[in-house]
Formats: sequence, C-alpha cells, structure tokens
Amino acid sequence: MKTVVTHSGSFHADDVFAIAVFQLLLGKDSISVIRTRADEVIAAGDYVVDIGGVYDHDTRRYDHHQPGAPVRENGIPYAGFGLVWKHYGGEIAGSPEVAAEIEEKLCWPVDLADNAIKIWEKGLYDLRPFEFDVVLKAWQAEPSLGEDPDEHFMLAVDVARSYLERLIIKQTIKLEQKQKAAQLYQAASDKRVIVSGEYISRSLFIEYGDVEVVVFPRNDTNDWMAVLVQVDKDGFATKVRFPAAWAGLRDEELSTVSGFADAVFCHKDRYMFIARSQESVLAAAQMAV
Repeated sequence: MKTVVTHSGSFHADDVFAIAVFQLLLGKDSISVIRTRADEVIAAGDYVVDIGGVYDHDTRRYDHHQPGAPVRENGIPYAGFGLVWKHYGGEIAGSPEVAAEIEEKLCWPVDLADNAIKIWEKGLYDLRPFEFDVVLKAWQAEPSLGEDPDEHFMLAVDVARSYLERLIIKQTIKLEQKQKAAQLYQAASDKRVIVSGEYISRSLFIEYGDVEVVVFPRNDTNDWMAVLVQVDKDGFATKVRFPAAWAGLRDEELSTVSGFADAVFCHKDRYMFIARSQESVLAAAQMAV
C-alpha cells in the first residue's frame, strides 16, 4: 500500500485531479490518501502533491507553491495536477498524443485557476464561466451538516477520476477519428464533399480548407445526413449554407421545396440536411452555397 499525501482543509480541482491521477496510475485500492499539514507525515509519504514546498520527480514530490516553481514553455505555471500529469499522463492515457490533448484541455485551465490567473472576461449576460472548480466544490464538506472533510474530498476525487477516465476514452476515439478523417480526405476525388460510411465529426475537417460538406449515414435510422463544416473551431458559422428556402422544413414540405422526394429534414440554421438516400444528400451537398 502506497501513501499519497496532499494538504488538508478546503480543496480545489488541482489537488482533487492530482489524487485521481494517482488512483488511475496505482489503483484506487492500492493507495492510502492522507490529507495533512504535518511535516513528519509529509516527509514519510511515498508520493506528495500540492504541499511540501518541493518539486522533485525523483523523490515523487509535486508541489508548486515554492519560489522558483516550474512554468511551462508557453508561460502557464504548473499546479499539482499539471505536474503529476506531466510525468504520468502518457502512461495513464495510453499515448502521448492523448495525454497532450488532456494537458491542453484540462490541465491548463485547472492549473491556471489554481495559480489565481483568470483567463476569461465577462461576456453575454455578465456571466462567469462554469469552471470545474465550481463543480467539484459542491462536494466540499458542509460544517453545519457535520460532514467529514476527508470523506467529501474523496467523493470529489471519485467525480474527477470518472471524468478523467471518460475523457481519455473520448480523446482516444477522437485521435482515431482524426486519422480516419485524414484518410478520407486523401481518398476523396472531390475534396469539397467528404463521404464516410459511418458517422464522423464535421469539426475534424476544419483544418482542411477546401472541405465544405461531410456526408454519412445516421446511426439510429437508415437515413443519410449532410452536414456543413465550420469556418473555425471557435464558432458555428459554416463555409456554405443550404438554400434559405429549406430552413426548418420537414418531409413533404421540404420535398416540395427542395425537389428531393425522400427529403426528411433541414435544420433552421441550414447546416444540416437529411434524406432517405445517399444520392439525395450528395445532390443536396452540391446545392449548398
């Protein structure tokens, strides 16, 4: 049984996710998590994270509160989560590519928040973003209810571990899909319209400037779908649109307007067209302007 030591008291996404990493690395039932601020307990820990004033991978110490704490090449300072992910993420994720995706999507914002660096400004409706720290703090022990702080910390770790496990699965699949997208693009004679025999995300083709439409069968029916590719990853604007007269129409009404007898649906924002046959959606794709 290995001991993993972190600080007691209130917690943040940083230390919660760091412990989740150790559970995935070593096995949930193979470690004992100790939350303390006692120097002698910290010194005796097999792994220490987010406390102790030392970052030294050789001795398995991963704190970031000391002077000279590590900073990434892009300027983002490390927190405990980022430090343990740096050393163990590739092993847990199964590939350096998936680990790198999780580093950017999850470690960066968690570490920035833990270092009190705000990366957002209030926008529409003057709302704050719903950050992971806010989610996990719902498990913070409530003194008025007599709740145990350490027990509730571990409940938060369960949530973080489950999310991290799921994120690894999704990012692994996305990597496989990205490779498939590249193969489809290379094989396509008409680079404007990509045809896949199964669902593939249109966002994977944003990097290919000449791809405007992606066609594939629906998972839940025998219908076929044509979806339009976004201009960039930051919005929903697409490079082209289906005809304005089709917007929001269904079945017979859409068939009459579009000329496709087997037409099923066109989204009101004109980025999606569904028909019974591949032939119809391919023809519709040529009409997107």
